[in-house]
Amino acid sequence: MDMPLPSTSVLGALRSFHVVATKLSFTRAAADLCVTQGAVSQQIRLLEQHLGLRLFIRSARTLTLTAKGEALHQVMTRVFSDTEAILEELQTPDAPLQISCSPSFALHWLTPRLADFNAQYPHVPVRLVAEFQDLDCEELARGRIDIAIRYDPKKYNDVVAEDLLDEFIIPVSTPSFAEKAQPLEIRSVHLLHDNEPWTGAPEYCEWNDWIKENMDDYKCTIGGSQFNLSSLALGSALKNQGVAMGRMALVYDDILSGRLVFPFGKAIPARARYVLICRDAADRRVNVFTNWLRTECAHFRRQRDNMLKSLPTKVCSLKNR
Repeated sequence: MDMPLPSTSVLGALRSFHVVATKLSFTRAAADLCVTQGAVSQQIRLLEQHLGLRLFIRSARTLTLTAKGEALHQVMTRVFSDTEAILEELQTPDAPLQISCSPSFALHWLTPRLADFNAQYPHVPVRLVAEFQDLDCEELARGRIDIAIRYDPKKYNDVVAEDLLDEFIIPVSTPSFAEKAQPLEIRSVHLLHDNEPWTGAPEYCEWNDWIKENMDDYKCTIGGSQFNLSSLALGSALKNQGVAMGRMALVYDDILSGRLVFPFGKAIPARARYVLICRDAADRRVNVFTNWLRTECAHFRRQRDNMLKSLPTKVCSLKNR
């Protein structure tokens, strides 16, 4: 008479069953479990005897699940998935993940997407702090900041940093402003500026870069209203006060909704890009968030590039004399 499996052995046998049912191979399951093929076969045999039913149909070259084996596999898949999730949650520190981010990027791009992160990872609380200044490496080292996202053109040599997302700049206005001002003349349009998109940026640098790229014979003096945040310049544009130089990450949603348009068409690559800096990549919270962030950026880049492909290759309705 076969002896029943002790209760502690049932769990081990179920784990072996789950791996064999997933791989449909005793050999590959044994390699994953770091045991011999004979040990795996013994576990499955004892489990089948304990349950009083067959879980697999064995042939010379194939291994398939019986109907009851398939039912058990579906349940065990959920059990092990839920177990791994709760173990990860228990091992995750309770302290919020401290994220320091450029204010306009935080407001227009990151914050609208955080609901998705919170839904996927409710056990990783996030504390988002919008900061103007350059990254304080001492704050990073002391742990006040876990992750930083900055928009600038410089290289980071004293911390571990990676380019997160490139950027394009393009003039934007409301549809009503563009229609009322037709034909648009660059010398008479009120320009709206982020006066310091990064620390030490030259005055009017974004509009200067765009005009130099698109207008070889431009002779006017650049002027207009200056703000200390791109968000404020865009807010002014939304109030029909002029044309702002938009960064695609910041204006994409407003373009989709129709609140803003590209009155002149033609985007150009920006000097700066969004940079990701992490304090401790081994921190489980940091790893979870940065993997999610990279996926979101890759998805957005595809959406943005598709939008840019639909734009004319030359500047539209633009006069400077």
